[in-house]
Amino acid sequence: MDNMQVQGNPMVQEDQMERAAERAETEKAQAAGVVEVNKKEEQDKSLNYTHKFNKPVEVMGKKYTSITFYFEKLTGDDVEDVELELQQRNIVVLSAEVSSAFQSAIAAKAANMASDEIRRLPLRDYMKIKNAARNFLVAVGY
Repeated sequence: MDNMQVQGNPMVQEDQMERAAERAETEKAQAAGVVEVNKKEEQDKSLNYTHKFNKPVEVMGKKYTSITFYFEKLTGDDVEDVELELQQRNIVVLSAEVSSAFQSAIAAKAANMASDEIRRLPLRDYMKIKNAARNFLVAVGY
C-alpha cells in the first residue's frame, strides 16, 4: 500500500522519469559510440596515493600524519634513478611489480624522500605504501 502511495506522488514520478530519460540518453550515446562511460571513469581516477598514519610518524626529522605519493608526476628519469640506486646496492630486480625494494624506492621518489625513510616505517604503513606503488606500476603497464 505504501508503495502505491509513493508511485502516486507527482514528485517521485517526475524524478523517475528524469532518471529514465538520462539512462536512455546515455545508452543512445554509447550505442552511437559518442561516449564510453567506463573509460571516462578510469581517466578521472587519480593514481596518486595519500597514506594516513594511525599515529604521527617521524620522517626526515618531521612529524607526519599523512604523506601523499605523487605517482603521476614520475618520469622515465625517476625509474632509471631507482634502477641505478638498486644496482648500487647490489639488488637485482627481475620484476618491478614483485620487488619490494623497487616499489619502496619508486614510492620514495613519488614523495620526494629518501628510499631508506620508507623502509624505516612501521611494517603496516610500509606494506600499504609499497602496495600502492605496485598498483601504480601495474596500472601504467610497467
